[in-house]
Amino acid sequence: MTAAPLRLPLQALQRAVAQVAQAPLQLASWSLGWTFALQLASWLPLPLLLQVAVQLIGLTVAVAGLLALSERSLDPWQFSWRGFLTPLKRAPLPLLLLPLLMGSLIALAGLAFVLPGLMLLLFWSFSLPLLVDQGGEAWEVMASSTVLIRRHWRRLLPSLLLLWGLTLLAALLSWWLLGLWLPLAAVLLQGLYRSAQG
Repeated sequence: MTAAPLRLPLQALQRAVAQVAQAPLQLASWSLGWTFALQLASWLPLPLLLQVAVQLIGLTVAVAGLLALSERSLDPWQFSWRGFLTPLKRAPLPLLLLPLLMGSLIALAGLAFVLPGLMLLLFWSFSLPLLVDQGGEAWEVMASSTVLIRRHWRRLLPSLLLLWGLTLLAALLSWWLLGLWLPLAAVLLQGLYRSAQG
């Protein structure tokens, strides 16, 4: 008996690996560079909440850059480092506010009980792809993400659980593993977002 619910997320992961394989060195170096910079930022003599905020914003900027690149073809001959910073130039304030808003609300919901925090994380999974794709304000993209995921809940749930589970595992194991996983995670998230849009 095959695990039918896992077939779709595993196929999406296989497509993400194939897409990232087109420009592996550039994506890995960008991603590892960002995660290393975030590790260095954790050594700054800042209050804990400020350190968490800096790391959330840095991680969001890195993933937004990877999402913007995955939207285009990852041809190594046309690769540009400026492409990573395109979302930050286009919508700087919402891109900086989104991780703080989502992170604090998910953390508060998770303090009440683990399930509400997990539900918010799943419902807001497409907030960053929506912001990179369509622009807007942080609250707007969070609401749009909730509507989009509720519409395709049964189809997206296994893929999103796999995506967030592997991301959490990579983050718990080491920073460099998270850096290597981020390009795959961004391409997988972008593919799920596009498939949900139909």
